[in-house]
Amino acid sequence: MNFKRTWGYISLLLGLVSLMCGGVAFAGLLGSSHVIVEVGDVMMKGGADALAQVSPEQTVAEMKSKYQMIVSAGGILFFVGAWMMRDQWD
Repeated sequence: MNFKRTWGYISLLLGLVSLMCGGVAFAGLLGSSHVIVEVGDVMMKGGADALAQVSPEQTVAEMKSKYQMIVSAGGILFFVGAWMMRDQWD
């Protein structure tokens, strides 16, 4: 096994794992974003001053940016691995 083939396999595997983790995280974000917004509304109505400074929309945006980084890194790793393996499928 040569250098490009070994690192191609490793990059493909890491890329696929990262893409799957990002997909699961985005699926979880769809459900949790509604819960975060509802809990934030309840806390603001209840008068919790310490929690009122944290915006639910900001929390969801931070989570979304983390998951976007995971998915984009997975995509880059997958395409780099596919590029390295382009002539190795024989």
